[in-house]
Amino acid sequence: MYLDVLREAPILPFSNFASRGDIPDKVDIARPRSHIDREVYRLVQQTYRDRSSRLIPILGSAGTGKTHAYHSFKDKERENRKKLEGADELEEIDAGKVATSTDWTIVYVPSPPASIRVLLHVYTCIIEELGAGLLDIVSEKLMRKWGGIKKGVFQKPKIEEVIQKGIREFPGVFADCVKALVTYQLDKNKKALAERWLLGEDLQDEELNELGINSVVEEDDVCLALIKIITEYLDKVLILYFDELESPYRMFGESAERKFLEILKRLYNEVKGLVITIAVLKEIWPRIIEIADAPLRSRMEPEQELRPFSLNDLKIFFSKSMEAFWEENNLNPPLYPLFPLNEKLIELIFEKTQGNPRNSIKLCRRFIDKVVMEEMTVNELLEVGVDIVASATPRVEIEEEVVDFSKPREVIKKTIEDILAEEEYSIEVNPQSVAGATLKCIDMVGEEKGKKFKTQMEYKFKLGKRSQTLAAAIEVEGKKWGLEIPSIKTFDRSAGVAGYYAAKRLKDAIAERAIDSGLLIVPTGTGGAKYEMILKDNPNIHRVELNNDIGEKLIANALKYPTKEGWDICKIIFKDIGEYVPKAEEIPSDE
Repeated sequence: MYLDVLREAPILPFSNFASRGDIPDKVDIARPRSHIDREVYRLVQQTYRDRSSRLIPILGSAGTGKTHAYHSFKDKERENRKKLEGADELEEIDAGKVATSTDWTIVYVPSPPASIRVLLHVYTCIIEELGAGLLDIVSEKLMRKWGGIKKGVFQKPKIEEVIQKGIREFPGVFADCVKALVTYQLDKNKKALAERWLLGEDLQDEELNELGINSVVEEDDVCLALIKIITEYLDKVLILYFDELESPYRMFGESAERKFLEILKRLYNEVKGLVITIAVLKEIWPRIIEIADAPLRSRMEPEQELRPFSLNDLKIFFSKSMEAFWEENNLNPPLYPLFPLNEKLIELIFEKTQGNPRNSIKLCRRFIDKVVMEEMTVNELLEVGVDIVASATPRVEIEEEVVDFSKPREVIKKTIEDILAEEEYSIEVNPQSVAGATLKCIDMVGEEKGKKFKTQMEYKFKLGKRSQTLAAAIEVEGKKWGLEIPSIKTFDRSAGVAGYYAAKRLKDAIAERAIDSGLLIVPTGTGGAKYEMILKDNPNIHRVELNNDIGEKLIANALKYPTKEGWDICKIIFKDIGEYVPKAEEIPSDE
């Protein structure tokens, strides 16, 4: 009966061997990570007391659970919140004896593969995690402090007076943030407009004038100012969990990674109440440390390394995962918890993978497939298990390799690239990753075809008194192209009004002679009268439409060989590169 359920199940156990930031993991084995948990919670307590930010690196080889660690922290956050709520209920009964936990929230920040609008990326992740109610919490606290709370039915606070009090506390670049938060809380007529600005949407000039605001949230200084205000008045610690810190290095090398580390340093130096957690491949950590400047290195907490499963951990993980599967199928688990495998097979898996969680999960799935499909019995598996393990296990050796940094730079670079190639990345199809993949395709094709060109991430230009930013710029044959992508969450649906604003930024850049032509990448089906009018009136803005699937393939292939869509984008820039030819697959010889 149990085997029949396994055969008929649409999703077999251990199908998801790589954690994703947006999909919770069902089973957690805490022991290999317990020392990291203790250290992070200690930093949270310290930060809650003194509001000073802290930065801690978490290191691990491919498949050791760097992304999974985030989910375990998120589960702990939910437990902590229940404790806090319970403490609030008991507080009146025994106020002095109720042990309350520190209030904190963890925010997952997938590391963008290109250092493009990183602070906007961080701000968006905070808003998405904490929800729109975050603006209500922060703005209400500010109103109490600045005298913006009604004292009676006929005593309405004067908005301008409240704004001036706020600007005295937060002057300079903070001024527009103060205006937006006060307007959001006190002006019903302009509340929706202020909310749109606070959520990072582009507004037209007349809408900005209506709010009395001159800047946009995507500007780094404005974005950082909003993050500062939010963290100062949130009354909780924010853990920013930066996953795959090596992504910029992987895509664009040291220059991109250096820029990314500079942004981390700004967050550390200028924002209160943060525990910045950075998860990174341990093999390339020495290279990233070499890129980081001395002040950032000196302020980091000691590195914490993820440990592999012990044999007992693997047995517990397997049995818990199977138990979850049986429960999902409304069955009592079998009496033997390791069914359909056995203890000797689990030991064989452990011996080969040395406790690497991801490789262990892959082999568990491989063995279950064999039993379920009746290709082999468990006893037969034991006889040929070593051969199956050998054929199913990826190159574990490369994951355990130590980079010898005394070797020549090119040798080190090649070794690091091999290690990075083994890591399985969760692909987030967002503006930053699409822009990064597009630039990498342009770099790859341009170099292959011997073109003289130059690419630049984040290209700024002046529009009157305001600074505007395009995702990137490409110079080729005396012509400058601007690359722009709407500020959207996903490529699954139309960009809506964000598509119009992205097209308008390119139009403005062309009008200011900052660029000659534009490359606009938008989700498939993006439309609208004003959007179409800009494209019609500006034929030197070239539109490219992508959906989520095409975007994912574009990103996944950016370091290998461009997809057809990636090649077509390059052909807009380099007109004479010819038609797309798929990369020839290696054909095995008859021997």
